[in-house]
Amino acid sequence: MMAAVEIRSALSALLKQHFPYAVYFTNNASADKGYFHIELAPKKHVVDRVIYEREIDVMMELVLPPDARGRIDRAKLYEAVDTLDAALLPVLTIGDRHITVQETSSRIVDEVLHYSFSIDFADAMPEEPVEMMGELSINGQTENMMEE
Repeated sequence: MMAAVEIRSALSALLKQHFPYAVYFTNNASADKGYFHIELAPKKHVVDRVIYEREIDVMMELVLPPDARGRIDRAKLYEAVDTLDAALLPVLTIGDRHITVQETSSRIVDEVLHYSFSIDFADAMPEEPVEMMGELSINGQTENMMEE
């Protein structure tokens, strides 16, 4: 099973490898340097008792500090889109898994880059420990169930 903390760690490591900006998963409105804000929206669909399908929508925002005149350099935002595409497409590696990213989306609103994509994969339910039966008595005959 892939935990959310693994996904967050992999995304943080990937962004820190390609960008000099901090990465946050919580609101950070007071940052005076450029930063990424990432939001994950997971969905699960149970297939059977063991397997379920997961879809996680990943939404990133890149917020850059204004220059001395109070403007944001849009060229840096467009370059960031190209860098993100090169880093994420076609495969995102999370731990020992390699997940194909089918599509990305980006737009700039109020001088903030909004970049999003989805990852789809199947996962296994965490196994619950099962208590083994020691002995079984049927019609006066006892069987040791631990021998197999």
